Parts: sequence; structure tokens; C-alpha cells
Amino acid sequence: MTLGETIHRLRTERNLSQSDLAEALDVSRQSISKWETDGAVPELDKLVKLSGLFGVSLDELVLGDQAKQTPQPAAPAPAPADGVKPTGGRHTTVGVILLCFGALVWLLLTLMGGLLGGLMLACPFVLCGAVCLCSRKHTGLWCAWVLFFSVNSYLRYATGITWRLTLWTLQYEPSMNYLRLAFAWGELLCFVLLLVFTVLRLGRQPLESTGRRLGLLAAGWAVFAALHIPFAGLSQVWYLWGDWCKFALLSVLLTVSVRLIRGWKERKGKQIAPGT
Repeated sequence: MTLGETIHRLRTERNLSQSDLAEALDVSRQSISKWETDGAVPELDKLVKLSGLFGVSLDELVLGDQAKQTPQPAAPAPAPADGVKPTGGRHTTVGVILLCFGALVWLLLTLMGGLLGGLMLACPFVLCGAVCLCSRKHTGLWCAWVLFFSVNSYLRYATGITWRLTLWTLQYEPSMNYLRLAFAWGELLCFVLLLVFTVLRLGRQPLESTGRRLGLLAAGWAVFAALHIPFAGLSQVWYLWGDWCKFALLSVLLTVSVRLIRGWKERKGKQIAPGT
């Protein structure tokens, strides 16, 4: 058995996709495909990582069946590496359940004469179900964003409550209903928590600073600033979508900025290391 066949066998036995293995080793999926077809050989550091990830010795990884001819103590089953979860049917099952529940909610409320209410209440279940079916990474985070935007839409159209009410906190009076202000602050707090968690979750991997990336980042911040310029005659639809664009764009810009800063610090550390 060749090295590529051994890698393929160990990967499939642990129910890992090529993308999962590529992420764990910080390589591209094409590299994994070349290794498994013996079109290329992993470097030594990648072989060491593969050995630790699969819980086998380097001899068994490189020699395959030949290494098994020599009796070796059985190694315990390794735990999945950080950030790598075996792909299975869990996401699919949850996604189908959410889609069915969303369809049931829409059908029941529509039969009761509440078509619009049925759509609004069924939408979060349907969207979260679609996320579970389409995403295998950070599924909970994407579902949290879906729920946030769904609640944001409902509060905006059904009650007129938005996070902008927090700007009037000092001028608020009892006649203006403090409960509405509390909901506005709750919405703003949820957004801040989601933003921080998204940046911490997705900003872990360093990103190399290049002129093109820095230019795109600067353009993104310029667009974000332009979205805050008031324009006359904006429709209510854009009033909602404008806030959504700001929320999403700010999350992306902060995440990319953090990754570029990590990449810059990593590069500086490598430059200083030889001189120490």
C-alpha cells in the first residue's frame, strides 16, 4: 500500500473529508488530493502532523501494511484535532427537522388566516435549516446571525423598534415607553456580542498582508463609511437592508483586519527570531 493509499484509508476511517483534513494541516484541498493519488509527497512536518492527527506512528503512515508485520502496542483512538469535526448526518438531520417544522408553522398559521405572520415565524426555521444543510463549519454562528436578523426585521416592522432608539436614551421620557428602549438596547447588545464572537471565531488564522488585500480592505472601510451618509428619499426597504449591510460589512472588515494584524505580527516575529 502506497503512502497516498494509506492517507486516504486513514482519512476515510475517521470520517474526515479532504477539506477537513486540509484545514487541520493548513494546506489546500488540492494538496490532499495530490497526496492521496501519489501525485505529490507531504513534507516532513506535514507527515508528523498526519501521524498525530490519525494516531499512528510514522512507520505505519509511511510504510503502510509493511509496518503492521512488526507487532506494535495498540494505540488509543485519537481525539479529533481542534477545529476538525467528523462529517456526518447530524447537520443534515437537524436541517431537515428545521425545514419541516418551518413548513408546518407556515401551513398552520396560513390555514388560520395569518399568511404574513406564518411567513415571518417560519422564516427563521427555514433559514436555519438551510444553513445546517449547506454549512459544515460554524453552523451555530451562522444560525445565530439568522435569528438576529429575523428578530431585527420583526421588531422593526411590527413595533418600530430599532437599535437607533438607544441614541435617544438621554432624552427618553416615561411617556415614550421605556420597554421599547430596553428592547432597543437588547438588540444592540446582541449585535455587539455576535460581532465579537464572530471576529474571535473567524479571525484566528493569520492572513498575509499584500498590497491587493490592503487596498480591498481600505475600499471596504470606505464603503462602510459611505453607508452612513444620509440620502433623501430612501425607501423603508433600504432602511432595513442598509442596516443589514452595515452589520454584515462591519463583521467582515473587522475579521479581515484582525487576520491581517495576526499575519503581520507573525511575519515580524519570524524576522526577529533569527537575530535572537
